[in-house]
Amino acid sequence: MSLRIRHITFDCADPYRLAAFWSRLLGYREDPAEPNRPDAEEAALVDPQGESGLLFLRVPEPKAVKNRLHFDVWPDGLELSGRDHALAHVLELGASVVDDRREPDGTGWIVLADPEGNEFCLLRSRAERYEDPESDAEDYLRAELDLAYDRQLRVLGHVRRRLADIGTQRKRLEIEVSVLAAQAPLDPALEAMRARVRERTRAEQRTQALAHELQAEISSFRAEIERHRADPEARQAQTSINQLNALLDTLPGVGTD
Repeated sequence: MSLRIRHITFDCADPYRLAAFWSRLLGYREDPAEPNRPDAEEAALVDPQGESGLLFLRVPEPKAVKNRLHFDVWPDGLELSGRDHALAHVLELGASVVDDRREPDGTGWIVLADPEGNEFCLLRSRAERYEDPESDAEDYLRAELDLAYDRQLRVLGHVRRRLADIGTQRKRLEIEVSVLAAQAPLDPALEAMRARVRERTRAEQRTQALAHELQAEISSFRAEIERHRADPEARQAQTSINQLNALLDTLPGVGTD
């Protein structure tokens, strides 16, 4: 059995404020069902896939020493802006520079601190790691293909877990309906419970169809990756990345409770 990280937890003085900073920095979001409150003792964020996240807990003592664990962040995707451009954005969000480790040849990183002094490092983007974009274009594109494929697999896992949750809810409701129907067949609550069973069944069918669609997309994309590796001139790969990422952006939040 393996375990997965659910939250990375920060002790802090102002959970709401710190959660807002990291939300803007990483693109994480609040849970719409449990939005963060300025006066609460904790605040939480989830990643764009709705899986792992960050948890901020109010504590009375201030931060006293350097972090024993920190994030390394970098500009994501195929965007042209790199580490130095991202630095200006991060500083605008409220971070501060702790130590500038950039080298004259463009390598290195910048040690920063969030509004409560928690250190993190800003690295170069993937594009900046290629000295010659022309000669390294194929390696760069292959790396992007692999990242997009991994993202698909994560979202498929999210959809399958959601499907299992909906199925569990439906089965539990069906048992409750059976028990109530046997004990009180004329109870007016029966029809409302049966309506909930029907709604859960429809949600299960929609989610199952979505899982099948995504599985087909993943299989097709895997074949595209292999074709690109066999044929360096296959430039449609980049179009596939854009189309698949557009599809993936519509997936989180499948079904409703």
